[in-house]
Amino acid sequence: MHVKKLICTLLLFSGISINPKAQDAGKGRNYLYEEYRKKGSDAAFKDITQWREERYRSVTEKIAALPVASKALLLKEADKALSFSWPSLPATLYLQYRDNGNRVNFENAQFERRKVLAALVAGELVDGKGKYIPQIVNGLWLILEESTWVLPAHIGAQKAGSGLPDPTEPVVDLFAGETAATLSWARFLLHDQLDKFSPVVNKRINFELQHRIIAPFLERTDFWWMGWAGRSVNNWNIWINTNVLQTALLSINETDIRNKVIEKTIRSADNFVNGYPDDGGCDEGPTYWGHAGGKLIEFIDLLSSASKHQLDWSHNELIHRIGAYIYKMHVDSSRFVNFADASASTIPPAHTVYLYGAAFHDPLLTNFAAYLSRLENPDSNRVKTPSLAFFVYNIEYRSALLQAKAAAPYTAENWLPDLQVLSLRSSAGEAKGLFFAAQGGHNAESHNHNDVGNFVLYMDGKPALIDVGVGTYTKQTFSADRYRLWFMQSQWHNCPTINGIQQRDGRQFEATAVQYANNKLSMDIAAAYPAEAQVQSWKRTFTFNPAKTSLQLSEAYQLKEWKEPFLLHFMTCLPADTSAPGQILLKGSTANLLLTYDPALFEVIVEKQEVKDGRLSPVWGDHVTRISLKSRGKALTGKHSVGFTMSHNPR
Repeated sequence: MHVKKLICTLLLFSGISINPKAQDAGKGRNYLYEEYRKKGSDAAFKDITQWREERYRSVTEKIAALPVASKALLLKEADKALSFSWPSLPATLYLQYRDNGNRVNFENAQFERRKVLAALVAGELVDGKGKYIPQIVNGLWLILEESTWVLPAHIGAQKAGSGLPDPTEPVVDLFAGETAATLSWARFLLHDQLDKFSPVVNKRINFELQHRIIAPFLERTDFWWMGWAGRSVNNWNIWINTNVLQTALLSINETDIRNKVIEKTIRSADNFVNGYPDDGGCDEGPTYWGHAGGKLIEFIDLLSSASKHQLDWSHNELIHRIGAYIYKMHVDSSRFVNFADASASTIPPAHTVYLYGAAFHDPLLTNFAAYLSRLENPDSNRVKTPSLAFFVYNIEYRSALLQAKAAAPYTAENWLPDLQVLSLRSSAGEAKGLFFAAQGGHNAESHNHNDVGNFVLYMDGKPALIDVGVGTYTKQTFSADRYRLWFMQSQWHNCPTINGIQQRDGRQFEATAVQYANNKLSMDIAAAYPAEAQVQSWKRTFTFNPAKTSLQLSEAYQLKEWKEPFLLHFMTCLPADTSAPGQILLKGSTANLLLTYDPALFEVIVEKQEVKDGRLSPVWGDHVTRISLKSRGKALTGKHSVGFTMSHNPR
């Protein structure tokens, strides 16, 4: 994973919370702590020394057994890193976020340090002759001397607020946790070599982990992500708890302290699981699933293995559904349903999907993991090192992923009633044909885009009607000005603009009367609009016809007052031919999508939206197109329909 790609997975401290209704519904679950309590609590982790020995032996033996070509590639990257000039992290770079909203410049430099360190450690584990140790120590020492491991965008959690980090108040955020895990793995895998170079290195790692992570984690309960500060939690919770758990298992030698950390991570992580809807849906979208549901299975796997598999959640159907969500949102290749801040092109971490498959003996997940692994890394000889922890997972599950059958499930029907997300495809078991996904929900979901009633269409796995996604994160992304960003607005989604008014953010702005059965999804989206829209009801019904590879969008509305024509927006990345009245032809590479409407009711407006953002342009190119059907009448009540039919291009 490239450093810039890694940045796209970030969340901010001020991120929007998950569904509070789901959070309330699951408060009494406590599945993690109940299993921990039933299986002996601290006693389940009495053999950590043996677990460490087995884990170390497993990793090093699998590295030794790598093909010669794989080792050569790892050594090539490590050799390149020997001459790496470690980037400086001056105060002015840290303050760019505060001063001009730029978060990428600092993050690029900080993340690059850790990525290069991972490459060096991998090289030393392959070579084993001490060649890379001096440069590894250089990297470790620089990281240990960083004033903080917390990103500028997250330092606002300290009492001093945004700005430079206060050394008297260590904050535990996503990347303090990531750094702790990185240091813990480096120390765990190269402890003796580092001691030989200088005993102070391991001593310093222990000191910084205690000061920056362990002490504040144990002493405080007011970090919002822990789940005890009165706020709903999102993937911050499980992402950080997983890294703290890794740190405890790998680095803390004092049994009492380690047990306290383990227990607290479990109790805190229950706040995350308790917040999940029964359908296992991730309201943060597939891109974030890797650091939500994906981190949950890492967390569970660590607890299970460190307890000699006494702790076991393999019969927990909610956790199983959390894993299955990821293939339910898959379109084809790297394309996933990308509602919220998810990217339209993403590859979830294959090892996390595999861990779900192994835990629940689910071949759909196991085979999908192999599919994702080969998609992300077509060269079977290459073992990627996006981070040190991911390198370890890539080593440990390499053989299993290569041996598994690579297959995407391509399930035909997936309805998540709590999340209110639906995906359907015209032909089960393959990408060919028409794929449709839509959502109801509300506009306070995590990473929300004010897009209740939004939908997407794909033809043969390629996008036709699209959700543009989210641009590069800046200070504005999670500020009060979030919805001034064009790609966060309902008018740039496949949603209506009513009386000139767009949807509004907030929990009260939601879909009502949501129903799904037999390929038909209906909802009233009137409540997603504020009072000034003057809309009494706006029933939106999607009827999917697999046999005809078609979708019909039918709407019936009632306005309290007519102010100006309403607009039905449709976003596309395809060229649009509007020459024939009542028809719009979207021309794809293998198929066309014919959009039909009543020209007596609507006029067509076609607009190009320039795309310059570094996160969006690789997916969509230099522009996307918005097709708007503008109503001609002034009636307070009415109904209409828009058809979408796919047809393959003649060969």
